Amino acid sequence: MEGIYVKYVNQKVNKIRWRPSENPSLEQSNTFATGSWDDEENRVGLWTLSPSRRDDDGTDVDPSPLAVPGEMRSLCSVAHRGDVTDLLYLKNDLILAASSTGNVTLYKHHQRSETLSVQISYERLHRCPRRRSPCTGLAHRDGEVVTVGEDGRINLLDIGQQAVVRCLDEADSCAINAVAYTRQNEIAATNSTGQLRTWDLRQPGDGATRNLHMTGERLPLNCIDRHPTQPHVIATGGQHGMLYVWDLRQERSPTLLSAHSSDIWEVKFHPTHPDNLFTCSEDGSTWHWDASFVKAALQAGKNFRRFLKSSRWLTIYSWNSSGFNCISVKEILQ
Repeated sequence: MEGIYVKYVNQKVNKIRWRPSENPSLEQSNTFATGSWDDEENRVGLWTLSPSRRDDDGTDVDPSPLAVPGEMRSLCSVAHRGDVTDLLYLKNDLILAASSTGNVTLYKHHQRSETLSVQISYERLHRCPRRRSPCTGLAHRDGEVVTVGEDGRINLLDIGQQAVVRCLDEADSCAINAVAYTRQNEIAATNSTGQLRTWDLRQPGDGATRNLHMTGERLPLNCIDRHPTQPHVIATGGQHGMLYVWDLRQERSPTLLSAHSSDIWEVKFHPTHPDNLFTCSEDGSTWHWDASFVKAALQAGKNFRRFLKSSRWLTIYSWNSSGFNCISVKEILQ
């Protein structure tokens, strides 16, 4: 399919994050970070989309005439202890990686030498009495980082001071799977019992300020993202391919859509074009949604399925042995 490029690598890639552009309105980033899992030696690596050379001052020059547009090239990588469970860019040269060991590591990208080095390592942020507990999610705002884990613990880190500012030891009685900032001092997190919970980090105590949940069977919620311009709108992905849209202004259950055929592990709004939403699933497909459906979904409520059938508003990219396929949801519903 035109515009889709494939490169086979000798890693089990678990997370991919684009490096933020210094001026997003003028240029798009062509560099991304990856983290692997379940390998003999897991790694955090950096890749670029097009082969290029750089002057001594670090600026890009024209690529080789033999360069293939869209080709992915490895820039550098570094060993990582444990599975990479989440990745987060703090700046365009600082990458935070969460680990199945319960650790969180900050890496610095040295662009002149194209190398990665460890800047800070936070050891055993997440732990159980007799074993390490995976750190499952990261969120960042204004120099502060929040980590969540399978131990139900929430940590607030000050990266500038290299310190743990606060630890909510009893934030949740079950595993917390993902976290996102909704406001300056408020976070929302999903857990393994299908709950969306919020915490005001200015308030004392470990308890959540709000506890929202779905009706019926409560399936684990694996991932979360906040709408870039409407912070009260939250999208979460869960078990059995379920996509949920929540409105934090209301106490009602979320709008529910049966999307993929298997678990959704990533849900992301485009940061500068929020009418685009992407979901990635264990079934091997990536769905590109026209996220203008969010407003209609919240208004439609139980009639959302009828709204779906009258609209063509997403594209599905799936991979199989014959390559990439692209189909529309309208073809699925008919």
